[in-house]
Amino acid sequence: MSRIVPIILICQLFFVSGTAVALEDQGLSSIMSIIDKAVEAFNANTDEAQGTEEEQKAKAESSSATIVNLSRTLGKLSYSRLQCGQADVLGEFTQRVQKMPDEYRNLMRDAFQLGFDKSKSETALLSEDECERLTQSRNLTDKKIEANVEEEEEKEVEKKQKVVEKPKIVEDPKLKHFRIAELSGQLAYKRKFCGDDKVITRDFNEVIGAMPEEIQAEAKKAYWKGYKHGKRLNSSLTQEKCF
Repeated sequence: MSRIVPIILICQLFFVSGTAVALEDQGLSSIMSIIDKAVEAFNANTDEAQGTEEEQKAKAESSSATIVNLSRTLGKLSYSRLQCGQADVLGEFTQRVQKMPDEYRNLMRDAFQLGFDKSKSETALLSEDECERLTQSRNLTDKKIEANVEEEEEKEVEKKQKVVEKPKIVEDPKLKHFRIAELSGQLAYKRKFCGDDKVITRDFNEVIGAMPEEIQAEAKKAYWKGYKHGKRLNSSLTQEKCF
């Protein structure tokens, strides 16, 4: 299957109505929306079934290649965001996978994991301060665009009622580490099943080992919890599906 994403198709996807996603991060939300549109276009082409068998196959391969590439991009973007507490993306992505025919689901999952693993190998564990700066940087463009509109809206609200600030919820930094450990364990199951006998050792050295020593024992429990979850998610996995 071709790995090249047609530029024209990507441009068209921006103008096709799709399903919005409940993600606060604009970058992830944009990628997820494009995946939505690509999945809709794929299913529409499948339902119409116009043209010869070869033409239908070519359309399916082109659309699925787009979705696979977007899945890999999403996986790559997800790693640093997961460290910063944005854990909703995996659930959102799983919903999109379920909308595709069975024969394409593993392609999406594998592409997501490939992007995630690449980012994990290139990205150091972020501190809380780095997460805050990174998140602010990602939101800066959107804030500039929306600043004037929000200012006018706030003025209208202030005329009608007193604005009450909600207390900021401070998350325990340990939870961020535990989410990373659990997701790493979930993704490790398939790789272990498919013959990567060193994946768990690498995860412990690179992921768990980079965490504060006092939480590593709990992080290992979270890792194995994720590993068991990965086993349940891949209950129908066979050696033939590894390749």
